[in-house]
Amino acid sequence: MPRTCSVCENPNRDDIDNLLVSGQSLRDIATRYPPLTPSALSRHHNRHVSAALMAMQAQVQADGRASLVDRIEVLIGNAETMFAAAALAGHGAQALAVLKELRSQLELLGKADGSLATAPTVVVNLMASEEYVAVRSAIFAALTQFPEARQAVVGRLLALEAGPS
Repeated sequence: MPRTCSVCENPNRDDIDNLLVSGQSLRDIATRYPPLTPSALSRHHNRHVSAALMAMQAQVQADGRASLVDRIEVLIGNAETMFAAAALAGHGAQALAVLKELRSQLELLGKADGSLATAPTVVVNLMASEEYVAVRSAIFAALTQFPEARQAVVGRLLALEAGPS
């Protein structure tokens, strides 16, 4: 009869598995959870740690390196998967709750990537401001002694006020 895995029987197996997939050294784990040995941990890691747990840890590590927008898109993908599963199973209330969360995530994505501007737009017409009119008048008054320069400045200001053609 084959010998049972000492790590599988350990009451802290979930914690040990998480440490194994996160790359913690076998020696450190063995020190933390006696009487486990590095060789027992290695055998357990190679034979019993689930591929799903390894994939989840890889995803967590990838998410840690991903940009905010990428991470939000992963959340949106997960929510879409959950919605499809809930809808397929006929769980209307659960599907509706997932849709609500999905809407929230889409709004967050729009804010994060700039496609959903939430800041108010303020338009200031400088041409109508009292300060601009005062500066323009001062320039014209100073240029009365220089008619050619005054004409050149007036032409440029009129072109600016007219806007792009």
